[in-house]
Amino acid sequence: MNDRADKPEGEEIGGTEIKKGVAWVGRRLRQVEYTVVDGQAVVEGCIVLGEDEEVRQITEAVERAARTGEEAFGAATNEPKYLWPARTVPYDIDPALPNPARVTQAIAHWREKTPLRFVERNAENRFLYPNWVTFKPGRGCSSRIGCQRNQQFITLGDECTTGNAIHEIGHTVGLFHEQSREDRDQFIDIRFDKIDPRARHNFNQHIVDGTDFGAYDYASIMHYPRTAFSMDGSETVIPKNGVKIGQRDGLSEGDIATIRMLYA
Repeated sequence: MNDRADKPEGEEIGGTEIKKGVAWVGRRLRQVEYTVVDGQAVVEGCIVLGEDEEVRQITEAVERAARTGEEAFGAATNEPKYLWPARTVPYDIDPALPNPARVTQAIAHWREKTPLRFVERNAENRFLYPNWVTFKPGRGCSSRIGCQRNQQFITLGDECTTGNAIHEIGHTVGLFHEQSREDRDQFIDIRFDKIDPRARHNFNQHIVDGTDFGAYDYASIMHYPRTAFSMDGSETVIPKNGVKIGQRDGLSEGDIATIRMLYA
């Protein structure tokens, strides 16, 4: 089977188009490889960088600046504010979302385990909360990283569980995938030969914003499971000490400690 790197940019492999561009990741512009799901640019399987068109426009602007020597446009004014003000995450739930109880259960878990507040946004209080997250139906499970401007989305497909919702809320409040840490190779082995070629870019994106918090956390709800994006059911992510990874039961002690540090 041909490696994904041998495929020309933009070619559809199994119906999934892999693109290259420049996007805001945290507070930095980065070169990224991504796929397009429902018109959104997605990396690492569930992290939304923005609309595909947004990434295209940023990429064109950066390339133009490189050619002309101009400043790379006023992108700093669009820099996302990672942390939710006053530790408060306003939210609403799309009426079309099946099984909304998975959302309310996930929010209850976050309320119990962390100092974050989740306030349901409605017609009466909407002017108090100009930035909010909407849980909506769609393909797969995905979210943007941190607090964005105006309305942002957590997408939950029919297969997404309460645990998946807890995971996606983690992205929304500022957490990246655990195996995207800069020190990951000290703790896990990635079997690229076992990863679906259409998904290998999800593993070579070392997306970080600032310093890793604390020790590597195998128990994190933000960690990929052992068979993530496997092409044949084989293990793709192998812990060096053989421990369990990829649980979707709830926040780990490390997850909770990281949130407390971020929102201290």
